[in-house]
Amino acid sequence: MKYAVGSLVLAAILLAGCSAHGSSASAPIVQPPSQAVQNIGFNDDGIDLTTTLKVGMRLTGESSFTSPKYGVVLGYFKGKTSFTSEVVSLPAATAVRFFNVDTLHAHTLSFLGDATSGGANWPAQFNGSFSQSKAGTAIGTSGFSTGILNPGTKSPLYTTGMPGFYMVGCYFHYNSNGMRTVIIVK
Repeated sequence: MKYAVGSLVLAAILLAGCSAHGSSASAPIVQPPSQAVQNIGFNDDGIDLTTTLKVGMRLTGESSFTSPKYGVVLGYFKGKTSFTSEVVSLPAATAVRFFNVDTLHAHTLSFLGDATSGGANWPAQFNGSFSQSKAGTAIGTSGFSTGILNPGTKSPLYTTGMPGFYMVGCYFHYNSNGMRTVIIVK
């Protein structure tokens, strides 16, 4: 009986606090866990999934492009459907995923060093990594790599990071085929 009276008193106090005679500030709305608002469009790293960019890589049937600033680029392009390589321009601080759309070869997209707005001092030999970077890593991070992407596979989500000019290449085909490009992050 003692507990029932205490519960009634507590209920009366709570009701009084919620009445129109109480404070003018409104009480916060608390949703039960099953109805909690989800952070739709973002992953656990805060990367906006609704604006995820796509960069494709391919060697089989791909045409090279000669950039007046960066020389011959091969194997990388914005989107997933091009057959002509390009210098890839992406916005800063945006989610990006890399797709190996090649039907025959495994590839990587690996950071090789910084370029400038005027050119790229390409390394004589591949000097990047082929070990997969943690999801959310910025592409201009030293040692960045998508890791080995077999034909028809995609990378984890990464970020374009800070503005800059980034030389990238393929672990398997940089030395033999010149598979490389510059990614310009604006």
